[in-house]
Amino acid sequence: MRWDDLFEDLDARLIHARRLERDAEVADRRDDDVASVDLLSRLLATEGDLSLQLLDGSWVDGRVRAAGPGWVLLSAGSTGRRQVLVPTAAACAVRGLSTASLPPSAVVLRRSLLLALRALAAAGEGVLLRTRAGDVRGRLGRVGADHVDVVVPAGGGQSVVTVPFASLLNVTESG
Repeated sequence: MRWDDLFEDLDARLIHARRLERDAEVADRRDDDVASVDLLSRLLATEGDLSLQLLDGSWVDGRVRAAGPGWVLLSAGSTGRRQVLVPTAAACAVRGLSTASLPPSAVVLRRSLLLALRALAAAGEGVLLRTRAGDVRGRLGRVGADHVDVVVPAGGGQSVVTVPFASLLNVTESG
């Protein structure tokens, strides 16, 4: 065997080993990139209709209008005028979610479920809260760290029903 052939073979083996290492590194980086993508980033990148299956088995369909850590706002219905706020903890499956992702801005990262509910409370509109146990219709009152008070009509007056965030499936406009 000529030495030239020997060294060419050695070079080919080193090039092949280097290519395998690079391919493995690319695959690891791709896996790391995918592993770092959260649901919020994919919701923000979704442009078409999507469907969320909630913990009670029901489905909510619509287009993403806004989202933040722990929630998504959908425009639902045939006209797209009905708004549905869904805590992402209440979703057990999503159909139609983009495979792309859009990193949330610093402002979006500050828009928590707490702030979204406080904005609805400040608006003073009538809402329907769907919970795991049933529906509560009224107006949002105080919003605590992990619960919301709903002011409901009761026998000519009003009463307050407190709903823990953990039991909340969605919030829609009442009407």
